[in-house]
Amino acid sequence: MAKQIKKASLLSEADKQKLLKKAGNKKPLTQTQTINAATPAVRAVTRSATGLTTEEQRNTSTAKNFKVWAGISIILLVTFILAPKPQLIEYQSAGLTTQSVYMPGWFGKPGVILDTNQRAVLAEEEQSLYLCFEGQSNEQCAKYRLRKQQGLIAAAIFWYSSQP
Repeated sequence: MAKQIKKASLLSEADKQKLLKKAGNKKPLTQTQTINAATPAVRAVTRSATGLTTEEQRNTSTAKNFKVWAGISIILLVTFILAPKPQLIEYQSAGLTTQSVYMPGWFGKPGVILDTNQRAVLAEEEQSLYLCFEGQSNEQCAKYRLRKQQGLIAAAIFWYSSQP
């Protein structure tokens, strides 16, 4: 039969106690081994959870960007609908026919013809255009007969072609 070997310790009981006190509340070796064995799975779960949060953050930032662009688009659309649009008008006086771009005024203010510094009053029911200097009454304005009115696209083409 085999002889059993008795384990001998190099440390005294007092030294063992000191080492245990220094170690504090460290877990025994067998528990740390089981924790280390489970750690890779926990790390994998943690990585996938952080990946989901990053993906969720991307989704929320994309949704936020969409809302911002949608809001800007709606504001621009409403502004385009409410803003006065230029017209190309053809008017005549004393046998002289002229075409100009007429920009209606905002909120009841008089309009402007882009190639003059005079105030323009368009009386569509009379088929007349009155051009007035600032400070003049409507009776002192020059009266022109309207021949033709065209829309935004015609005004843009005329304005672009007249630019040097």
